[in-house]
Amino acid sequence: SFLSITVLWAFMVCNANGFSPPSINRSCFLKQVVGTTIATITSVPAPSNADIEFVPASPYFSGTYQDAVEIMYAQRIAVDNIASVINDGNIEEAGFKVMQLNAQTQTAGKIILDTIQENIPSKGDNSITLLRFLSCQKKFASLLDLCEDCGDSLQSAMKGKSGAKTAGQIKSLRTVEETKSAYDDFLGDLKTFEKAIGK
Repeated sequence: SFLSITVLWAFMVCNANGFSPPSINRSCFLKQVVGTTIATITSVPAPSNADIEFVPASPYFSGTYQDAVEIMYAQRIAVDNIASVINDGNIEEAGFKVMQLNAQTQTAGKIILDTIQENIPSKGDNSITLLRFLSCQKKFASLLDLCEDCGDSLQSAMKGKSGAKTAGQIKSLRTVEETKSAYDDFLGDLKTFEKAIGK
């Protein structure tokens, strides 16, 4: 898919400029991954073969907290694109995009949660900060569950388990809308937490 190709291309460009995993130059990475992804997200379709091998997020990615946040916002835009693809009736392409969404969300979200946990003050009364962190953690878990539900509903639609294709589209769109809300809830909580710890 264009997302996995873009990620691989970003690493190649970084290597060509003297940067190699796991120490990735932030501006180089974001220029190739985030900027290019947003610019091309509606113009480059995923392969039509639903059984094509999926390339997950690179295990070498060790970007900064800000890199991860920007990737999460890029994936929020991707959810809107997935809804448009489903509305157009291209269930196979939507299913492939959701696989990429799931992988990128897991990778970026882990960096975010690990980083904010490290920034929780160890001294003094940090009970409110801990509660905010737990809220972020809970909402991220819900977001991951919905990303998986999106994939499951699209797989069912492709296999005809949801009945007519139109019925499959409706069910998938409902799950995508829930995923949008979960993304917005998580990103909203994240902003609140950042203000609380002065990040």
